Amino acid sequence: MMTLPALPHSGGHEHGAASARPAAPAAANPLPRLERHYSLPALRVQRADGVTLALKDALFDGRPVVLSFMFSSCSTVCPITNQTLVAFESMLGADARKVNVVSISIDPDHDTVGRLARYAKDTGAKGSFFTSDPATSEAVQRAFEAWRGDKMNHQPVFLLNTRADRKWLRLEGLVTPTQLVAEYKNLIAQGL
Repeated sequence: MMTLPALPHSGGHEHGAASARPAAPAAANPLPRLERHYSLPALRVQRADGVTLALKDALFDGRPVVLSFMFSSCSTVCPITNQTLVAFESMLGADARKVNVVSISIDPDHDTVGRLARYAKDTGAKGSFFTSDPATSEAVQRAFEAWRGDKMNHQPVFLLNTRADRKWLRLEGLVTPTQLVAEYKNLIAQGL
């Protein structure tokens, strides 16, 4: 089993003394868990294999979806987020095929389909990676309340859903693979 570093749930791309604080114990640092309705913009995104899809089709392919935002040149939060997703898929075992794990780049100027394909291969990720143009990237981030104005300001967030007409479960911060699996299984058990 993979072990990830213990970091505060609010961790993002902050730098300086404030980001050097030690993590609080898990019991004192509950997982921010919110339910939200999001309106998906009618935009198109391009998967790392070159296929272009409507955002709605990229997310809702008949399976529950776990969505995150990332960029391949990130050296702080994104590798942790990606490894959480890799461990999540590993922990699900054969059931991993039953979930659509989607990572959307917030750095479309750098993250070409080729770069995302290499990133997925290099990190062992089995989910789908998407990119777009800068305007589409911003619109998608805004639609999911993830836009922070600059890629270096983005915060880790996982969004889970089972159908396009349902609320999204929003998990903010550095979620562990165990927490993500538990939230996913709970969502499925509730039939949400």
